Amino acid sequence: MLHGASRSGSVAMPAAGRGPGNPARRGFVLVTMLSCLVVLIAFLGLALDTGYLELVKTRMQTAADAAALGGAQEIRMNGADNVLAAARADAALNGFTDGQHGVTVTVHNPPSGGYYTANSTGVEVVVAQQVSAIFMGVVGAAPVSLQARAVAHLGSGTSCLHLLDPSASGAFSASGNATVQIACGVIVESSSGTAFNASGNAVVTATTIEVNGGKSISQNATVTPTPVTGAPRQGDPLAYVPAPTVGACNHTNTNITGVQTVTLPPGVYCGGISVSGSSTVTLSPAGTIVLKGGGLSISGNSTVTGANVTIYNTSGGGYSPGAISITGNSDVTLSAPTTGSLAGILIFQDRSMSNQASLSGNPNITLNGALYFASATIAYSGNTNGADTYSIIVAKRVTFTGNCRMNNDYSSLPGGSPVRGNAVLSE
Repeated sequence: MLHGASRSGSVAMPAAGRGPGNPARRGFVLVTMLSCLVVLIAFLGLALDTGYLELVKTRMQTAADAAALGGAQEIRMNGADNVLAAARADAALNGFTDGQHGVTVTVHNPPSGGYYTANSTGVEVVVAQQVSAIFMGVVGAAPVSLQARAVAHLGSGTSCLHLLDPSASGAFSASGNATVQIACGVIVESSSGTAFNASGNAVVTATTIEVNGGKSISQNATVTPTPVTGAPRQGDPLAYVPAPTVGACNHTNTNITGVQTVTLPPGVYCGGISVSGSSTVTLSPAGTIVLKGGGLSISGNSTVTGANVTIYNTSGGGYSPGAISITGNSDVTLSAPTTGSLAGILIFQDRSMSNQASLSGNPNITLNGALYFASATIAYSGNTNGADTYSIIVAKRVTFTGNCRMNNDYSSLPGGSPVRGNAVLSE
């Protein structure tokens, strides 16, 4: 009998339930692995959804920025009438169309909040959408509300003489012995090969001269700096300015002549205003003089003064359009408002009127503000140098046959020059 061999050669058997092939243990490992896998997939889905939502938010901000810039640029080019359509069109070009896929594009001009609520060129755009997550939506997560906001406004322009005629020869014309000193930029929109014309003994100086078409500098004329030709058109920099409201007549055929001292209040002057002889006329401050037909004529040795005023030249009600004319030895000192929708605008002629404005003779003329004649020519002759702190001309054309000086100190205007440049993002 091999009792000893049986004892020493025996092999210990594993305890029940502890073997590596036990089904219970394999099930535990499988459950643990599946649980970990679910957690990993959930984290991966959350990470991917977060990245997706950030991508949508970035695209949404880009659309809001483009829409705000587009709206502000629309104001610069064409005024504020179509800001909403222009802004929404730019948002759509960037993938967010108002009213589609839960997208809303809200536009405010001026902005409803922030720093630029008083800026008439400011455009606020808010793009919003309910966005469903890709992975988390599968497990019933609610859509996420995303929103992007942008504000743009028109920055200050660098020009103070801007001529709008699209095709005229001599849109800018200086001739004879004219001396024209311009302390800022000149922009000529005309595509004519002779859009900028200087001849005779004319002397023209400016900081910059940009011409869409070409230039003609002949005889003994000198121009500094040399005009840059082929420059892009920039549009009407005062298109955003609203025309004053024209009501019923307050005064009719106002004719002031001889030795008189008169104060004219704001209001609607049907048939215009004529000042002649040696009259002294004061325009009451803080108001708008509306010329409903008849225009404004100042002649003789008259003296006309007025601070914080805008003169709006229009027509209607049976009163025919009239021109703005300052002649003789008149002494005229006028300044534009410093605040409000007409800040910096001194004389505003109805955009549809083509009546030429004339500043002639040898008057002492000080006109602090913009002369806005979008469809008309301004003609300077004689010696019209005044003590303006700032002068702005936005007209269809301008002719100089005498002396003129234009300055650019806008420190009296809280918003700077009313001439606006390109749109800039501000919030």
